[in-house]
Order: sequence, then structure tokens, then C-alpha cells
Amino acid sequence: MSDYPDYMVIFTGHSKGGAEAALGALDLVRRVDGLRDRVRVWTFGQPRVGNEQFAALYNQQLGARTYRVTSYADPVVAMPPRFLFDYCHHNTEVWLMNREGDIYVGRNNTGCNEDPHASSSVDFYDRSIQWHKDYLGLPPLDHATAMFSW
Repeated sequence: MSDYPDYMVIFTGHSKGGAEAALGALDLVRRVDGLRDRVRVWTFGQPRVGNEQFAALYNQQLGARTYRVTSYADPVVAMPPRFLFDYCHHNTEVWLMNREGDIYVGRNNTGCNEDPHASSSVDFYDRSIQWHKDYLGLPPLDHATAMFSW
């Protein structure tokens, strides 16, 4: 990292990959002094990854440098359910409110106070996996038929 002091380190991922991006970014900034200001995290359809203490730690370290993009009625962002587990999201949520491109940027909160005007405003039983499969108008890659060129 010291060889490239002006480079940004960007973590990104969708679904479980988003959870892994958030965890990996937090692990790296805790291990490498002075790196926090160079890290950015963009996740898409990320499930909850920790409890209130984890969210507070994450927000302290990376909350202002993270954008957790959620699609209107994506069920994965509501997992694991709060009524079964004590998990909650970290900051900052960017909610894609519809397919027309309207967005809502959630309030930065502390603890497990997820913004009630963002994705948590959608009833769990009104959610559809189709919303998880289609972020920014880009369907997920079909790995079974993907062509790779090395």
C-alpha cells in the first residue's frame, strides 16, 4: 500500500459478495494504519452482516465511506429477519425506489435504527427475488453460459 499512496481501494459486491466486501474492507482498515481515508465500499443487495455493536463499529470506521445500494423490494436486504436475529444494517443506504431511477438516501443512524423511509418501509411479504436479480437495470451474469477470455 505504501508503494501507491494516492490510490483508492474500492470494495464492491452483490448479495453475499456485498457482505464479504463490507467485512473485508473493515478488516483491512483495522489492520493497515492510515488506510481508512482511501477506502470506499459499494454494495448491492447486501444482507445484514452483524448485530448492533458490529454496526456501530462499522459506522465509526467506514460508515461515511460506504454506500449500501438496495433495490425497491429486494428480500435479501431484509435478511436475516430482525424478528429472528439481532442483526441490523450499517450506514449508508441508497434505496432505488422504483425502476424509473428515483432514489432515497437513508439517514445515517447509530445502532439498529434502520431508516423507516428506505427499504425497511417495504413489508417483508411484499418482497420479490426479482428485485434482487436486477440492479441498475443489469441482470446478473449467467455463469453457466458466460464466455471468458484469458
